[in-house]
Amino acid sequence: MTGLTKGGNMGKVMWAFLDFNLFSLMYFMLLCSYFSSAVSSLLSSSSCRIQGQFHLNGMHKAGDVVLGGLFEIHLFSVFPDLSFTSEPQQPTCHGFDFLGFRQAQTMAFAIDEINRNSELLPNLTLGYSLYDNCIKLRIGFPAALSLVSGQEKQFILDKTCVGTPPVLGIVGDSTSTSSIAISSVLGLYRVPMVSYFATCSCLSDRQKFPSFFRTIPSDAFQVRAMIQILNHFGWTWAGLLVIDDDYGLYAARSFQSDFVQSGGGCLAYLEVLPWGNDPAELRRIVDVMKKSTARVVIVFAHESHMINLIEEVVWQNVTGLQWITSEAVIAGTVFQTPDLMPYLGGTLGIAIHRGEIAGLQDFLLRIRPDQHNNDYGNGIVKQFWEYTFQCRFTPPPEGWVEAGGALCTGQEDLENVETKFLDISNLRPEYNVYKAVYALAYALDEMLQCKPGRGPFIGHSCGNLQRPEPWQLVYYLEKVNFTTPFGDQVSFDENGDALPIYDIMNWLWLPDGRTKLQKVGEVKRSAFKGEELTIDEDKIFWNFESKKPPRSVCSESCPPGTRMARKKGEPVCCFDCIPCSEGKISNKTDSTECISCPEGFWSSPQRDQCVPKKTEFLSYHEPLGICLTTASLLGTFICVVILGIFISHRRTPIVSYFATCSCLSDRQKFPSFFRTIPSDAFQVVRQNVTGLQWMASEAGIAGTVFQTPHLMPYLVGTIGIAIRRGEIAGLRDFLLQIRPDQHSNDYRSSMVAQFWEYTFQCRFTPPPEGWVEAGGALCTEQEDLEKVETKFLDISNLRPEYNVYKAVYALAYALDEMLQCEPGRGPFSGHSCGNLQGLEPWQLVYYLEKVNFTTPFGDQVSFDENGDALPIYDIMNWLWLPDGRTKLQKVGEVKMSAFKGEELTIDEDKIFWNFESKKPPRSVCSESCTPGTRMARKKGEPVCCFDCIPCSEGKISNMTDSTECISCPEDFWSSSQRDQCFPKKTEFLSYHEPLGICLTTASLLGTIICAVVLGIFISHRRTPIVRANNSELSFLLLVSLKLCFLCSLLFIGRPRLWTCQLRHAAFGISFVLCVSCILVKTMVVLAVFKASKPGGGASLKWFGAMQQRGTVIVLTSIQAAICTAWLVSSSPSPHKNTQYHHDKIIYECVVGSTVGFAVLLGYIGLLATLSFLTAFIARNLPDSFNEAKLITFSMLIFCAVWVAFVPAYISSPGKYADAVEVFAILASSFGLLVSLFGPKCYIILLRPEKNTKKAIMGRGIQS
Repeated sequence: MTGLTKGGNMGKVMWAFLDFNLFSLMYFMLLCSYFSSAVSSLLSSSSCRIQGQFHLNGMHKAGDVVLGGLFEIHLFSVFPDLSFTSEPQQPTCHGFDFLGFRQAQTMAFAIDEINRNSELLPNLTLGYSLYDNCIKLRIGFPAALSLVSGQEKQFILDKTCVGTPPVLGIVGDSTSTSSIAISSVLGLYRVPMVSYFATCSCLSDRQKFPSFFRTIPSDAFQVRAMIQILNHFGWTWAGLLVIDDDYGLYAARSFQSDFVQSGGGCLAYLEVLPWGNDPAELRRIVDVMKKSTARVVIVFAHESHMINLIEEVVWQNVTGLQWITSEAVIAGTVFQTPDLMPYLGGTLGIAIHRGEIAGLQDFLLRIRPDQHNNDYGNGIVKQFWEYTFQCRFTPPPEGWVEAGGALCTGQEDLENVETKFLDISNLRPEYNVYKAVYALAYALDEMLQCKPGRGPFIGHSCGNLQRPEPWQLVYYLEKVNFTTPFGDQVSFDENGDALPIYDIMNWLWLPDGRTKLQKVGEVKRSAFKGEELTIDEDKIFWNFESKKPPRSVCSESCPPGTRMARKKGEPVCCFDCIPCSEGKISNKTDSTECISCPEGFWSSPQRDQCVPKKTEFLSYHEPLGICLTTASLLGTFICVVILGIFISHRRTPIVSYFATCSCLSDRQKFPSFFRTIPSDAFQVVRQNVTGLQWMASEAGIAGTVFQTPHLMPYLVGTIGIAIRRGEIAGLRDFLLQIRPDQHSNDYRSSMVAQFWEYTFQCRFTPPPEGWVEAGGALCTEQEDLEKVETKFLDISNLRPEYNVYKAVYALAYALDEMLQCEPGRGPFSGHSCGNLQGLEPWQLVYYLEKVNFTTPFGDQVSFDENGDALPIYDIMNWLWLPDGRTKLQKVGEVKMSAFKGEELTIDEDKIFWNFESKKPPRSVCSESCTPGTRMARKKGEPVCCFDCIPCSEGKISNMTDSTECISCPEDFWSSSQRDQCFPKKTEFLSYHEPLGICLTTASLLGTIICAVVLGIFISHRRTPIVRANNSELSFLLLVSLKLCFLCSLLFIGRPRLWTCQLRHAAFGISFVLCVSCILVKTMVVLAVFKASKPGGGASLKWFGAMQQRGTVIVLTSIQAAICTAWLVSSSPSPHKNTQYHHDKIIYECVVGSTVGFAVLLGYIGLLATLSFLTAFIARNLPDSFNEAKLITFSMLIFCAVWVAFVPAYISSPGKYADAVEVFAILASSFGLLVSLFGPKCYIILLRPEKNTKKAIMGRGIQS
């Protein structure tokens, strides 16, 4: 959040009160001067003169009882330079506000109406005295003091002091800050003050403002009304702009606390609008509004302070915002112009309840400047006249007539001029003014109707006009209850607040370009239903393309399946929606945590519910199970068929084989605060709360009431800030000289006498009744302070006293400097000097700003431009001595120097820690989150309170107190501690792992066997068994098998582009070459035996040596063409697969084109099938060595291996798919090698006698 912080808020509020105290001090000094003059002049005359006067714009009417009024009739003011080198000039006001003037005239009308009412205040005429406050406390406060004290320059003192006060009650003020300041002073004398526009909730404090009333609802209700509107439209993310006074700052405080509690809303920013035209600050504020994602802007400010802001909004062309304004702005006509509607159209706002006042317009039309006198106090009507008719009264300003300006005659007609002053269709503040005047009138009427002897005051007395007391009117004001002609009931609750009701208004932008302020709802509080909000959404004009309410949230709600993760340093409304990790769910919107599923359940893909875990087994319903079942049944069927064949041919010898399938009591601020309930220090003792480290402000650290042995187990070791200690030589001797006879003999009012009685527990004559009889002593004034035990004489720890000492000396040095001024060389106008005869307080201020002296204790005293001395504090510690006594010791200091800024010095070795470890305690809400975890804010708790959530897999945090976990790069994975990313493990069929070694060994072994067999065949190439059935094809078959064994090596090792492209091409071509040779050999066998029959010789011409070679080449070329087309169109390529394991990279070759791979395998399968069928047909042909039987057996092995390969390959992950394919290649290759060449090698090497033509042919003849 940007803008005002909590400390800033308090600073602003304190400044407002300092502003008030400044004027209180000025007025106090004025009164002191006045009374000093009065006392000195009593010796010669009973006439008194006020030393100074406030020149104020006003409007007055005499009466038996006068009511005061404060109104904002001018919007701006100019203050003179306060250099104090000359008498400060009076401020001037400009920027006439006809609405404020109409409010003042409403008060005049109400008083005129009451005077004409024979039933209300009969035989009594009300008068009024109204002043312009110019929306400034520095003008409104003196105006209020002038109302209660009068403005007469000179008056005669009356011995009886009997008479009507200048005003009996005040209607106003219009601003909260002014009302706070004025009511704080008037409340001391119980002067009733009824405000019509001050809404600060702080004014409801009856202890501070006992005589304050208002006819407008409190801001506490207005804030709740705005929050109800925000909640109604679902706006949880809004910006807040407030004015730098109590009205805005108290509203900001209420918003900050209530908005979050009401429904999870947050303030995106809180900005304080400057009082004047500060372009740089306004530009910064508008920049904040532009950059913020909040689409709703709430404004608590005055109309005059919004003007400059809106100009900057227009200049920066900031649109698309939904404005919500308080009652001080929503009715401002200055903003309801066509050129501002693109920016402000559709604004919603809280408006004062509208009322109607019959006869007001006629009264306004009768206004004439000649009705009032011409002195400065009655200039408001003239200023209104000049503003309305754009003329000037005589004498006009210099150059006015020459410039063509008109002169006012006083006879101009208001009906002939176009002015909104006469528009009474929307009376809101005026209606509150009307009710305020009538409330005072009804209270006064009730007081005057009191019958002597039956009154509510002491002795059943009544108030009267001869000597009316303001506090008596307050009594009746609290009981006022009447109904206005418009039908509204007026009464005040125990806090002086009227029954709250507000209208909800909307700025409508009409199609013809005009603007209109229309009511779209209301919010009110009733005795039975509480607070009620009513809005007619169909009437609201939305200044957006959608013509619907905008969406204004910091973060959208987190749907089920996610959880909220707070963003560090941002409001609670701003969060990320983090998906629940696997095995956890959230089934609510905006869930703060994910819950784990029960043991037999797992999270759904949406993570919004737990579903039973899937049970995995080899099922009959999945492809792999179907294939295996089919293979099993097929095998069973084949076994049955073979069994039948065996039974049928049980005498035929056959060779069988067996195949096996494999993630949270400051006294400076509250000086008059008391309580009847024990303090928390007592609660701590009663509940035996120990183990706490206390830190106290300067108001508590020096409190001796806590430094007692029985409290030390709980409070010892307390550290606190203390006022700087000093020494004042001679102070103790001065204190010992105190005697009550040095002072006034009125012991009842003498502080010294009261001190004396307290110290010696005696009473001065005459003592209280029963004092002597009860054994009480009488004071003789001869008691000795040195003989009594009292801490009054202990000057070893002078802290506030030392500050008093420096303050007195500062004033003395300033006065001394002023008196040493040499005439003609002074700092004031005409080089004059101040003197005691005509001393002005502002002259002393000039010298006080330049004071610079050193105390005897060695401290330098001077003031900066803000009137602050150089700050320094001692850091104190409560020490518990071994003998049970306590001691307050200094352990450090904190100070500000001109060169080093703020410095903190602490001697930790001196500090007494009230813990077993004798070390500082650990005090954190949540321990820091270590790397590998992230902070998750706890909803509804301070930002210091959070949970540490481990990062989920694949994410890390490498810093302490990280707010989020970051994902590792693509080729990296999180460590087990989740504090760093390391490269993912790479997995492929490697030459270095056991499986790869075994397959490589098998491949090389097969290659060697092929080479050995080839060598044997070459060595015995002329033998019949080698030459039978085309020895050239046998050699070519051995070479192709050798290539088949070698091509399996391409599947082992890290996949690369060339190995991926070559492995399948080499595999496909090698196997096609092999199967082609087998197919041709089988066909040759059939052709030879067919040729041996009569008439079959012609078939041999198609199976000569050239035809056999050509057939092999053609069949192999087709596979080569398929491979070439596949590689060109969609070549296989290496791929990093993370689908199976997130923490591993499985290197594999993707086939590129599945169709190409399928065609390649299909072609091999086609040739293998043809070879098998052909060999099966030729199995029973007569020959002692019929090779067709071997080919049939080898093809059975080949087909079985590759049928089993398909499901195994599909279901094998990663490197195991390559291993399955290599195994299939090796198994089929070994099957062919052993089946085709094993028997021949056996005969060649072990049974050479059978390797003859005769043996081969002879056995064939016999069979």
